[in-house]
Amino acid sequence: MKPLSLVFILAVIVACETVVDNIPEARLPKTASKLVVHSFISPQNAQINVAVSESTPLFPNAGVKDNVIKTALVKISDGVNEITIPFDKASQLYSIDQSKFQIVASKTYSLSVSDGERKVTAHCRIPGGIPVIKSYSLDTTAGGLFTREDTALVLKMNWQDIPKDTNYYRVRALAEIEYSVPDPVTTEKRTRNDFDFSWNEVSGKSEWQSDKNLDGSLFSSPTGKVFMPTLAPVQTSDGTPKPFFSKCRLISVTMMVYNTDVNYFKYHRSLQQRMDTENPFTEPSVIYNNIEGGLGCFGAYNIGKLVYKPD
Repeated sequence: MKPLSLVFILAVIVACETVVDNIPEARLPKTASKLVVHSFISPQNAQINVAVSESTPLFPNAGVKDNVIKTALVKISDGVNEITIPFDKASQLYSIDQSKFQIVASKTYSLSVSDGERKVTAHCRIPGGIPVIKSYSLDTTAGGLFTREDTALVLKMNWQDIPKDTNYYRVRALAEIEYSVPDPVTTEKRTRNDFDFSWNEVSGKSEWQSDKNLDGSLFSSPTGKVFMPTLAPVQTSDGTPKPFFSKCRLISVTMMVYNTDVNYFKYHRSLQQRMDTENPFTEPSVIYNNIEGGLGCFGAYNIGKLVYKPD
């Protein structure tokens, strides 16, 4: 029976492919390109950035490569004041400094984008409260992905829920590390970089949390981990690699809890759920969208921070 079953399955697959190939183009669904807008605003950001592109139709014209729209009219308003956001060639974003248009907690903002033929709009409200990180634990652990010399920073933190409001949270943390890199002139050179902590959600805790039925509670993060850049490959004169110890020094750890609006929360959670779907036979999850007439997300957040610096 097993060989027969396999033959039957293959026959069905081939038949399906033949049916799809034979559908006349006139019977295929007609799709048009839509404006795609992404912008996430916060009082703590130095700039307001808006990414504007367009979706790819189901059957795009040959040669379509760059979907970024560089000539759109992009405006942001707080209900009283409005400003046009110019396009920045370097970043390929519509960008403006907050010194020219300030983002304020508890205010509602509107975004409009037009390319002459299509126009989309969106709205979001800046969360009013700033989360307070009450406590944290920061440890090191040896051993890791490659060698016993690999060292990781392990972080957990707790914060107090902002009461009498519906809150959506995201946790983040950055480790600023100084280390050596190979240099052909001086043998080694010191440099600094920020490294994002990754979050282990096996414990049931998530990077994304809401205070539904938990108003005023003490929240805790999942375990965060970041590996120190302890080793780098170096080519010797005879072409053989040897380990290069990068002499790491921790400069600081910046712990953050985002108090986000519902748009930021639902959009990023839907992206995470899409990436977590590994079974190719399951129906793909829908990406959250709050852009009226288009695709994407216009969301907001307020950040509570705590910085640790070793003595």
